[in-house]
Amino acid sequence: MTKAILVGAGIGGLAAATALSKTDVEVVSFERARNLATVELGAGITLWPNAIMVLDKLGVGQEIRARGAPLHSFEQRTRSGRLLARWPMEEMARRIGAPAIGIARPDVHAVLAQAGGYGVQTGTEVTGFIEREDAVEVTLADGRAERGDVLIGADGIESTVRAQLLGATPPRHAGLAIWRANLPIAPGVPVPDVAFMLFWGTGKKFVVFHSGPRQLSWEAIVRAERGGSDPPGMSKDVVLTYFKRFADPVRTLIEATDPNAVFRTDVSDRPPDKHWGRGRVTLLGDAAHAMTFAVGQGAAQALEDTMALAARLDHTRDVIAPLRAYEEARMKRSAKFQGLAWRLARAGAWKAPPAAILRNIVLATSSPMVWRAQCKDMTLPEY
Repeated sequence: MTKAILVGAGIGGLAAATALSKTDVEVVSFERARNLATVELGAGITLWPNAIMVLDKLGVGQEIRARGAPLHSFEQRTRSGRLLARWPMEEMARRIGAPAIGIARPDVHAVLAQAGGYGVQTGTEVTGFIEREDAVEVTLADGRAERGDVLIGADGIESTVRAQLLGATPPRHAGLAIWRANLPIAPGVPVPDVAFMLFWGTGKKFVVFHSGPRQLSWEAIVRAERGGSDPPGMSKDVVLTYFKRFADPVRTLIEATDPNAVFRTDVSDRPPDKHWGRGRVTLLGDAAHAMTFAVGQGAAQALEDTMALAARLDHTRDVIAPLRAYEEARMKRSAKFQGLAWRLARAGAWKAPPAAILRNIVLATSSPMVWRAQCKDMTLPEY
């Protein structure tokens, strides 16, 4: 039996543990956080049909649907509220065979933790690895070591495994900051009829979507330098200042949000790499292909990784060739989404009004073609 050492227990790591548990691969998982419940603390994410189809294969799709909300409608608008594009999301779901779902990131993680988190050694930090002819050995911060046949780095954009494989380089900053929040639906909260709405401004973008039966999630994206921060307790007020001229329901949604629910981070990614691994070591998820939020494919591409990896490691003794085959199957597709996510994120940073007007014209005129391409791209490949 092949023994795989899995580093990281985020969405990708737990999904990989779940997928590999359905094969003849023995999995040993390490997570430096002491409690799995603290690994994913973000707001809402969108799971497009390709992600839902993977989650169905992992046996958790129905629970994800129950915790989330179907994104049955999608609109892009200008800052003033003028409609640019509307997509028939229910038709996309019919064509592909799965819906798009909005859901809170911690809910996705909790569902996957129930399925694949039982063997994770929490509070255990991997500090490096040693490649040997017949095995790979990871070193742990507590002085221990663990040997296996395969090492899978699923430890995020600042991956320790990645740094040793490809070099310790900082992520690429997109010139943007993003504020996120979840907002329970309660009396007085303006609930959009459209399940997913995106408002484009000049150097600003606002997104709101349903992320549960009684919950909304929003994202406010603004052009900003790396490492910026808000005065303590003032993030909501900062967002209100940036978006005070946007059409309803943007301002009213921000005003209805608990100030303690709003948090700010930089927007970063990594450009596509020529290699993900060597020998008995490979990468998965953000460690392999970190991308911006702009196409909603970060989690989905990590989930696709797990399908491709499990299929190639199942019932094999020569693990090196299957790892390279997994990388070959995944690198081109994930790189496509990395590039698209970068370009769309940067389009939200355009401050010059002529550039923003041109962007809006392109969004409006290309919408039917882009929707057809999206249907094609959201169809899960055969792994």
